[in-house]
Amino acid sequence: MIENTLKITFQQAAEHRNTARERLRRAEADETGDGIEQDVRFILNFEEFDDIARLMRTANLQLIETIVSEEPASIRQLAERVDRDYREVHRNLTELDSLGVVEFEDDGACKRPMLRGGAENIDFSIRFPRSPNRGDASATPA
Repeated sequence: MIENTLKITFQQAAEHRNTARERLRRAEADETGDGIEQDVRFILNFEEFDDIARLMRTANLQLIETIVSEEPASIRQLAERVDRDYREVHRNLTELDSLGVVEFEDDGACKRPMLRGGAENIDFSIRFPRSPNRGDASATPA
């Protein structure tokens, strides 16, 4: 079942490509069952720690929470709801837009901020790659 979720991952691009290829192969073979439908609307993968740090700033998370919970009609209304200066909110939204987390819906003279694709949830998954020699007694330190 496709949920209204934006999945944010860290250094998992290759895994996502392989999973998508397998889903496509199964769909083309007319297979049915679990694993063919994607469980989230969008997957956004970050490769740099700096991108995760930018996303996880308290000010940015507060904006994301308010966008989802209160659905402000404009950037100005969002700034009022979080009791912050419009320019600061605009700067943070520009940053979130550059990360691919938020987007804007033009509504006449206003730009309504929303999560990417209209998602209402974010699922974070951060996995750190393991060294291939981890736990190998024959591996010698340099």
